[in-house]
Amino acid sequence: MIRDLLHSQPEPSAVADICIVGAGAAGIVLAVELACRNKSVLLLEGGGPEIEEPSQEPYASELTGLPHRGIHTGRFRAKGGTTTRWGGQILELDPLDFAVRPGIEASGWPFAKTELTRHYERALELEGLARVTRQDEAVWHEIGLAPPQFADLEPYFSRWCPEPNFASLHRQTLEEHPGITLWLHANAVEPILEGDAIRGLRCRTLTGAETIFRANQFVFCMGSIESSRFFLQPRSSGLPWNRSGLLGKHFQDHIDCNVALVEPIAAKPFHRAFDNLFSRSFKYHPKLRLAPSVQTAHGTLNVAATMTFVSDADEALARLKTTAKNLLRGRINQVGASDLTFATRNLPLLARQVTRYSLRHRAYNPPDARILLRVHCEQEPTSRSSITLSDARDSLGLLRTRLDWQISERELATIRQYVLIAKQSLAGIARIHPDEDLMSGNPNFLARCDDSNHHMGGMRMSTSADTGIVDPNLRLYGLTNTYICSGAVFPTSGFSNPTHTLLALAVRLSEHLS
Repeated sequence: MIRDLLHSQPEPSAVADICIVGAGAAGIVLAVELACRNKSVLLLEGGGPEIEEPSQEPYASELTGLPHRGIHTGRFRAKGGTTTRWGGQILELDPLDFAVRPGIEASGWPFAKTELTRHYERALELEGLARVTRQDEAVWHEIGLAPPQFADLEPYFSRWCPEPNFASLHRQTLEEHPGITLWLHANAVEPILEGDAIRGLRCRTLTGAETIFRANQFVFCMGSIESSRFFLQPRSSGLPWNRSGLLGKHFQDHIDCNVALVEPIAAKPFHRAFDNLFSRSFKYHPKLRLAPSVQTAHGTLNVAATMTFVSDADEALARLKTTAKNLLRGRINQVGASDLTFATRNLPLLARQVTRYSLRHRAYNPPDARILLRVHCEQEPTSRSSITLSDARDSLGLLRTRLDWQISERELATIRQYVLIAKQSLAGIARIHPDEDLMSGNPNFLARCDDSNHHMGGMRMSTSADTGIVDPNLRLYGLTNTYICSGAVFPTSGFSNPTHTLLALAVRLSEHLS
């Protein structure tokens, strides 16, 4: 059932089993899993049924370090959260991301990757990927090719959700399951503490309507930055969950940057290795990661890269692809007359795109495309980046976020090492021309480093309240009934898109809460 705090109020005496704050990917998956385990669930969302500009106002933040685009363009208050705008790319963390690595301070998780094996599997089902091929070698086999091999670099695929919007993917459950009540425009502003537990959560609309939601247990799925901001707010009771003093510390994002121009010298094997691949209606994105043994030998962080194809036809190709996707999925209402006219005017381009897809199961990249090597690099677990509070308040009365994003010399050294290794490893099919500013250490290169909208850290998971903010079951230290399920709990970030691991944690948490 879906209700709206702008138009109604909950029953004052109502107490849910579990209250989940945030109806993005983690909140929705957690609600679905808990409802299936016969729990009564309150799911609170600060935005509306679709993205509304006024609802994004609390996200306006202050930046004191390097530019960070994602703090304003990678977060959305709405049913479905950021899944209403992301591409849907899925990738597990590597086993070494969970391990203690010599020479990398504070590396490792409180458990090995094997702890999440079956939870990753359930996450695939909840992402609409139950039928996706799990093994990379099998994907290559499906299209009749052998996987490429390169010295020191390991090819791998990321996978893409057919329906990236989780509000659409789980619409029927959210609307009809008797165990779930989703409240829109319910912005969390204050926990009501009784001893060492939260007994109620004060929520407010942007128009000033207010209520208190009550539950036996609370889970905050507000996103990494917003989770830290909410629990940093000054409280009369103090911050019992911050005994370690690490709340908001060691924020991490993936450094995303073009590091080299790529000149294929063997076009067919190059495109065979790096063009996006389609099999059984699923999309697979070929990438290259630095082998673990090579990381150890060179003392680098975890890092990977992809080939980026840049062409004058990109905008036209993207529009044609969107039109075709909407037609194939039966979304006729999202296809306008102008889209059909555009497709008709670009029939030759559309034909090349369709032919490459249907006959070769590959994406079409124009032969004149400029090819760039784009790196995704892990940040240090003890990153100097931090989330604190500014002196300004948002329209809900909460102190705004101040983000200080930093890129360390070790992170830049990792990227340089990757480029040098790629230059040698790919020599058989391409010439790699490294970015001169990167290789010379020119600070101008930092201006070309982007974040990845992959917000992690700030509420570190640890086995002790002296070294973290949440325990290995994601319970907030200092409280008995409160949990954090967001990328904020990640002790290390690897280079992988974090959503898939977050959803595996959500599935694991649903079992713990049940």
